[in-house]
Amino acid sequence: MITLAEAQRLILQHLAPRASVPMPLAETHGRVLAEAACADAAYPSGDRSMMDGYVLRADAEPGEFRVAGEIVAGAVPDRTLQAGEAMRIFTGALLPEGGGRVVMQEDVQRVGDLVKIARFGERLFVRAKGSEANPGDVVLPAGTRLGAAELAILAQVGAVLPSVVLAPVVRHLATGGEIVDPATKPAPGQIRDTNSTLLAALFADAGVTMLTSQRAPDDLDTLTVLAGEPSDLLVISGGASVGDYDFGAAALRQLGFTIHFDKVNLRPGKPLTFATRGSQAAFVVPGNPVSHFVCFHVAIRLAIERLSGREPSWNLARLPLTGGEPLRPDPRETYWPARVFVRDGQFAVTPNRWSTSGDTFSLAGTNALVRVSETSPADGRAETLLLDVPALA
Repeated sequence: MITLAEAQRLILQHLAPRASVPMPLAETHGRVLAEAACADAAYPSGDRSMMDGYVLRADAEPGEFRVAGEIVAGAVPDRTLQAGEAMRIFTGALLPEGGGRVVMQEDVQRVGDLVKIARFGERLFVRAKGSEANPGDVVLPAGTRLGAAELAILAQVGAVLPSVVLAPVVRHLATGGEIVDPATKPAPGQIRDTNSTLLAALFADAGVTMLTSQRAPDDLDTLTVLAGEPSDLLVISGGASVGDYDFGAAALRQLGFTIHFDKVNLRPGKPLTFATRGSQAAFVVPGNPVSHFVCFHVAIRLAIERLSGREPSWNLARLPLTGGEPLRPDPRETYWPARVFVRDGQFAVTPNRWSTSGDTFSLAGTNALVRVSETSPADGRAETLLLDVPALA
């Protein structure tokens, strides 16, 4: 049995990012840049006004100025600004040659074609040419995950066909003759399949679509055939232990996978199995839903990040414990479902009620996992793995 840290190291060691391809910008949300994106020009392309007001020469002194024209955004000034002149200008418009300062319209008195300015403020209100980027400057490095802001940056520099890492193709097999469709009323001895729904949503939250999810009987030959279908990442639910009908690892071995670990000092999720065959990865996860939830966040998500070209994320913070279920120490490294919230401007964490790894109801509202070891937190604070709340600085 290995530690979780060693299991995570093996996952990173045996996996690499998928290939990269050029892709239309509109299809790249959530993907990872394979190559740096660079500015194709100076940004701004020229000195631009930051305010609606009047542009003056850089050497002008407060006083009275003749209004020599108007410049709107999108227009190209066709004359040089002379001494004693001002030009009406609007936000985003290019400064004329000779212009070096913009005075806000609120600070100007205008009478006919004359403006009077009693004083200049400290700021010039000018966005200087190239102050944001110059040609060839890296605006997004390789490895950047593309969110809304990053897509806007790519659009600004004309990178409409960026090279991105392909998202992994994920397949899921839910094993067990006792599981039935959630729409079915279970007969005695049967249970509804929750893991397929749970994993589909967890993968979606991680930016990956689960291509297929199938149910498989507890039969080695059938499981082997189904597990052999193409994928980058295969997750087998159930069949991870050592019972007579636990065939997950056996099916992978028959298919030529190398098993890197099949037992982790982890609660829940001790029989978690990780294997690879070439660039393909596979996990066999204990069948209970809380085990699935924990194993996804402490191991499977790491594989997704690696295959997708993303930097591994492991956001641990020491947070004060506030009420909730008493934490039960365990020799295994335990990840307890919990809820992080803000109280009086500070983050705090409350452990959920949790009885067994089959207790799906204990996951309601979970946005964090509290790490528990052989001893309970002595100082009223707990190491907390943040799932869908911002990492604390």
